[in-house]
Amino acid sequence: MKQRRILTVLGVVFAVLCVAATIIATLVTRSARSGFEKYTVRPAATQANGEPEPGGEGGSQTAPEKSAIDFKALLKESNDVAAWLRINGTAVDYPVMYREGDNGYYLRRDLYGDYSNAGSLFIEDYNSPDFTDPVTIIYGHHLASGEMFGKLQATYTNAETFKKCQEIIVYFSEKELHYKVFCAVPLDNAHILYYHDFDNESVYADYFDQMFQIRSLQAVFDEEYKPQPGDHVLMLSTCYSTDYSRRFVVMAKLTDEFVYSE
Repeated sequence: MKQRRILTVLGVVFAVLCVAATIIATLVTRSARSGFEKYTVRPAATQANGEPEPGGEGGSQTAPEKSAIDFKALLKESNDVAAWLRINGTAVDYPVMYREGDNGYYLRRDLYGDYSNAGSLFIEDYNSPDFTDPVTIIYGHHLASGEMFGKLQATYTNAETFKKCQEIIVYFSEKELHYKVFCAVPLDNAHILYYHDFDNESVYADYFDQMFQIRSLQAVFDEEYKPQPGDHVLMLSTCYSTDYSRRFVVMAKLTDEFVYSE
C-alpha cells in the first residue's frame, strides 16, 4: 500500500514537471518572436481573415511618407540594428542585425543581446550594412516553430506561394528597398561572399547563370527578374530542412527604392 502511494506521488510529480516544462518551452518560444509590435509604425498588410497580405503592402507602390518601423525606438535598444526585413504573406517581420568584427554574435542572441535559441536575423561584415553591395546576404535559423527563416523553404519551394510572397521589403530609417524573388534553391554550405567577387561583372553574371541551371525538385525560378550586372541582389540564407550541412537560399533583385519625405 505504501509503495503504491509513493508511485502515485511520483506520478503526480512527474506530470507536474512535464506541464511546467511545456509552459517554460512555450514562454521561451513566445519571447523569441514577440514584442516587436512596438517598433511597428505601419504594420504588414492583412487580409480579412487576419493573415498577412501577400505581394506587398496592400498592393501599393506609391512612396510612403515615413518608415514602417520606429527606428528611433529600435536603435535605443541596440546600435547593431542595420535594417528591418518584412515579407508580406509570411511570418518574416524582424530586425536585421550587424556587428562588425563578430559575425557569429547574433547566432544565439536576440535584439537586446540576451541569449536566444532563435538568435536574430543578421548580415556579416563581408557586407555593408546599408545594403549597397552587389549581393547582400541575410542569415537566419531554420526553426521548427516557424520563427525566423523556419518557413522559408516551405514557402518558396511551392510555385504558388513563391508568387504570392515574391516581394521582399527592407526598411531603413530614411528609405525602403523593394525586391522581387527570382529564385529559391538548395546549395552547399560554401561561403558565397568569400568565394565570389560580385564586383567583377563576369563573376556576377556567371554565378547567376549557374543558379538558373540548377535542377532540383526544391528549386523554383522566375526568369523575369533574373539579375544582370549592376543590379543589387538580396539573398536570404538558412539551413536546408532535411540536411543541415546544406543551405536553402532565396534570391531577390532590387526593383524599387523609396526615399521618405519625412
